[in-house]
Amino acid sequence: MGFNLLTEPWLPVVRLDGGRQEIGLAQALSDAASYRRLVGATPTMTAALHRLLLALAHRVYRPLDAARWAELWQAQAGGGLPQAELAKYQDEHASRFELFHPHTPFFQCPALDNEPGSTAKLVAHRATGSNRTLFDHTTAVQRPLLQPAEAARWLVTTQAYDTSGTKQPYRTERSAEGGLGNRFGCVLVEGATLHETLLLNMQLYHPEAELPPRTTAQDRPVWEAAEPPDPEPDARPPLGWTDLLTWPSRRILLSTTNTADTTLVDGVVLTPGTRMEGNLVDLEAMAAFRRPWLKGNKQGDFKPVTLDELRGVWRHSQELLLSSDPRWWNTWRGRLRAKGPLPAQEPQRQRPAALDHIAELVEDGLIAEDTVYTLRVFGQQLGDQGGDTYAWYEEAIPAPVALLRAESARVGYLIGYAVSLANDLGEQLKLMERQYSADFHRQLTKEQEKKLTDLEIWYWPRLAAPFAAFLRELGEAIRHGTCETEPAERWGTTVLELADKAAWQWLEGAPRRNRSLLTASAHFDDFQRARHQLHRIFRGGLARYSTPIEEDA
Repeated sequence: MGFNLLTEPWLPVVRLDGGRQEIGLAQALSDAASYRRLVGATPTMTAALHRLLLALAHRVYRPLDAARWAELWQAQAGGGLPQAELAKYQDEHASRFELFHPHTPFFQCPALDNEPGSTAKLVAHRATGSNRTLFDHTTAVQRPLLQPAEAARWLVTTQAYDTSGTKQPYRTERSAEGGLGNRFGCVLVEGATLHETLLLNMQLYHPEAELPPRTTAQDRPVWEAAEPPDPEPDARPPLGWTDLLTWPSRRILLSTTNTADTTLVDGVVLTPGTRMEGNLVDLEAMAAFRRPWLKGNKQGDFKPVTLDELRGVWRHSQELLLSSDPRWWNTWRGRLRAKGPLPAQEPQRQRPAALDHIAELVEDGLIAEDTVYTLRVFGQQLGDQGGDTYAWYEEAIPAPVALLRAESARVGYLIGYAVSLANDLGEQLKLMERQYSADFHRQLTKEQEKKLTDLEIWYWPRLAAPFAAFLRELGEAIRHGTCETEPAERWGTTVLELADKAAWQWLEGAPRRNRSLLTASAHFDDFQRARHQLHRIFRGGLARYSTPIEEDA
């Protein structure tokens, strides 16, 4: 019995009325305007399924230029994405979407001849091998049966987010790096419908003209390859954008069992696949990058923005939202050479490619400047050895179009000061708690140093909502030409109040007497002095950029 991913229901979506259902890939494109979101069982699944659907959309509709993209964008009002191109593509490639095809099974390697293992290897929340989980107790001999739709979703997710470490070898090679998605926070611009979301994240796609950059004429998603992959692992650079979106980091083959009315997946072979060669910053368009500051006012290599267990991704708003224009970096370097107070750190950065495109669409009248989109950022953190999943993440921050179009480096400095104030106050709260503990205990071990403090757990989650309000207000100030420092001042007041509340709760929340009370009070006083100094620096920074500054050439 077949299961064709173009037509069979397997993609989990939310309708505009809030109801949920599963649909095939073809329906996800043809009726995209009828759905609000695509939502998987985990953040990693949501990201992986979006990347798969985007690869298909690029190949079906091929937005070669801005006019074609505009036509696809406006198709939402006329009944949805064009049917003729979809039908033509479906006729040409339908067999390559068969999950259980005997010769070309979707996203799999039929030449694998290993003994299938448990399907727990495929499902991230299942316990298998060294991938221990807290609540699942699947043993190595158990083989949970998966419905085809569930197996297909986990197949796509595993290719993007599988853990690293030792895998079942096809012949000899056992070691495999983690799936590509583990290396960065995957950024998705979300619109009001799935139609808008797809178009907002689609790049101009013309492989023969090397669009997007570093896309070759040979680019194709994994299902369009002339032959299924060789079972031996290999390494190569991506052929282009859709190749990267469907990167085969593993060689996988599902095994099945037939019942009276359906086919179920009862096992899986999972071995090392293709290692990506090349610099991620030159290839990955759904990520933000920054060059971290090193000693001596030098910057390191570009690093992708990833998600943190506690500190929100909003701390990377400069990299996620603001222009990558090198003129802003020149302004920063020029001020490093100057005498006097330095501005907030302004990193060299690269935002997701979709945001550069959105910033241009206002000029064409396709997007209103008062629009506020949502950036959803998905990620996975592996354990210390990389062989198990520590946490999944999904965070959201507002993306005001006016902020995406900001042309002044002053905006970057204001956001930099806002983030720095939160970071520095958080560090002082942590220092207060750690130094108090150190006065009564031996030096902390490395494991104890890594452990989150109670103040960190209380402080950081409370900052996401007020920072989102700050971004929205800053976008409005830019759009209306009003004072841009006022939203930053309101943010500063809020974060200082939260830090004060955290410090007072720490001081008064535990019964102390004698030496412990005196010691706690002394560290609280140290925090207050540091807090006032940080506030002074913040106010000085805002004053410096309260009026337009002369930009460096």
